[in-house]
Amino acid sequence: MLETKAVFKKKDTEVETTDCVVDKVVRLPGAEFDRFSKNLMREWDFIRDNIFDVSIDKEGRRRCLLVVNDDRNEGILVDSEGSNYARYSAYFPNAENFLTVGQYPALAALNKKLTDIVGFIAEQGGAGSPDGRGVFSLQDTDLIYGIDLMTNTTLLNTILGMLEERPEIKDWELDKDELIVYWNIDVTETHKTGRDSYEKPSVMDQIRAARQTAHETKVEDERFQNKNKGGPEL
Repeated sequence: MLETKAVFKKKDTEVETTDCVVDKVVRLPGAEFDRFSKNLMREWDFIRDNIFDVSIDKEGRRRCLLVVNDDRNEGILVDSEGSNYARYSAYFPNAENFLTVGQYPALAALNKKLTDIVGFIAEQGGAGSPDGRGVFSLQDTDLIYGIDLMTNTTLLNTILGMLEERPEIKDWELDKDELIVYWNIDVTETHKTGRDSYEKPSVMDQIRAARQTAHETKVEDERFQNKNKGGPEL
């Protein structure tokens, strides 16, 4: 369940929107933001200090000041039209997310890939397995999404953390280059993850162990091949 805030209108025949651009951002502490949101017609110094020369740009977009609540993820768009109060205003939920995505498009693209990977895994639901168990190759994420989880432990930790936040996921474990996932057959059951019964090794520890095993296997294979060829034993 996700929570947000919105402005609802009764029996609207259509949703009307206005193209706008954020020319300036002002951050207010939560208490001051609440005072502002309840007194939009009052004159405010931060509006007076950020009056734009024109209210509408050449493309017909409304130029706005975005007032952000620094304690909660929300904001208010303001077009003062040269005045010291919020002559035009619009509530803006999830303002912080908007600013982050707008400033860092690369981060938005990465977030989309991580969300797609987690969504794909979570929605498999055990793929018909009676014990709700599924195996995913970490190498596949590189082929499909261009994300190498074998070497990028930061992204791997992020994905594992996201999986733990999904109610469908009961538990997970790493085995070399594979991610083993256990689903909750009934996602309405709570406290069934079993994570408190033991201390799970860190992702980095499990990756080091997997790499060490792979290295030892490679050395053993090379020793065997050299022995068969009559070469020096490693």
